[in-house]
Amino acid sequence: MPMGDKELQNLLLRAENLMKQNWLHAVQLLNQAVEENPDDPRALIALGNFYQTRQLFDKAIKCYQSALRLAPEDDHLKLIIGNSYFAEGDYDLAIVYYDQIKKPHADVRYNKALALAYMYRHEESIDIMCELLDMIDNNPFIYFLLIEQLLRVGDHVSAYHYIQRAEAKIGNHRHLLLLKALTYARMKNWLYAYNAFVSYTKLGKINLSEHLRVYAECAVQIGLPERGIPILEQGLELNPYDVGLYEELVRLLVQRGYAKRAREVLAIAKRYFRLTPVLKLLEARLNSQGD
Repeated sequence: MPMGDKELQNLLLRAENLMKQNWLHAVQLLNQAVEENPDDPRALIALGNFYQTRQLFDKAIKCYQSALRLAPEDDHLKLIIGNSYFAEGDYDLAIVYYDQIKKPHADVRYNKALALAYMYRHEESIDIMCELLDMIDNNPFIYFLLIEQLLRVGDHVSAYHYIQRAEAKIGNHRHLLLLKALTYARMKNWLYAYNAFVSYTKLGKINLSEHLRVYAECAVQIGLPERGIPILEQGLELNPYDVGLYEELVRLLVQRGYAKRAREVLAIAKRYFRLTPVLKLLEARLNSQGD
């Protein structure tokens, strides 16, 4: 016999309070509520929420989908299911559920744009971000995603335009400095790019080896090769499997006459992978020079 509305609500509250103390008992209560109230989505949603907090997205999705069959017009459920698929990395299905939401608010559209970006559908992501900016022009994350996607498709001029627009709307922001540095580098404005990187690193570390490689290239291009060496070494500390970093670092060390250090870096590279043709050529050059 189904529980009364108040009885069901009390059980759900009881299960919620038990989650931190005795989650097994809480799950038993929720399963009991699901069995006794097969036409009420609330217990299924509560059970799904529990699984989601434990990152058991597959189980959470099954609960939410069962709840959605009982409440097919519930757009919030569609959003939760979409976000659960997103968390699992299933961006196609995430978008399927986002597209079912009749009046998607800004968060839904942003999530869809981010899913499209992860699927390398950059132009579609850009279109959504541009539409969002017409509605909300002071959200930094909209600017960040848009600029990143513009850089992905090689539209550096538009990326720079939106950086300027973002600065006018949201002021100075650390991530905006990084995007500015990368954009200037793509435009081969090496000095501006280098200065933006310097400003960025004053506020914290660079966390991606690919960005450190660009930073080092900027240093070399403006005549500071000695500054580029420790930047590349920092990149290898972050990612010892980055082949491009080894090639750039060894090339720079050879050019600057640091043969011993170049050999040391080559020895480190050999621990992680077979030398690339570029590294083999550099090694041969070192061997021909002797000590």
